[in-house]
Amino acid sequence: MHSARVVVVTRPGEHAGADADAAVTAVPGCTLAVRSADCVPVVLLGDRTVAVVHAGWRGLMAGVVDAAAHAVRALGDQPQVAHLGPCIRPGCYEFADAELTAVAARLGAEVRATTSWGTPALDLPGAVHLALAASGVRAIHDDSGCTACDRRWFSHRARAEAGRFATTAWLEER
Repeated sequence: MHSARVVVVTRPGEHAGADADAAVTAVPGCTLAVRSADCVPVVLLGDRTVAVVHAGWRGLMAGVVDAAAHAVRALGDQPQVAHLGPCIRPGCYEFADAELTAVAARLGAEVRATTSWGTPALDLPGAVHLALAASGVRAIHDDSGCTACDRRWFSHRARAEAGRFATTAWLEER
């Protein structure tokens, strides 16, 4: 959806297929999933909660990362660790100047980058790092590749692919 809509899952299957860009649970056994291609999939962990977030530039502008962190706090936990999945990287993400200016005004000038061919670009994972840090997340793991460069991942922007991959997370039964 590219929004800031978050669903809170209280039982397995609740909100399955919902129009949302993040899901949060504190209930073991509830599997959460987001689908993405070039946007950043994020798994956000607390001590007793887990969240999954689909973070594209429009969702970041709408505050999806902060909304997910707020939902974690509403469940009595703190978002502590984030894991970022494969997404388009700045070297491949040419971005229109008007939108880039808006994103930089909202999240910080650090989101401005340059493509490998020298045009203005958005550092989307960098923008997610900034949003996570602003939401109080201090440990951020980002070891994934570029969806545009690596054919293991779908890329709408690089190859006009309609497919998406899923990022899933759950809490183990204790």
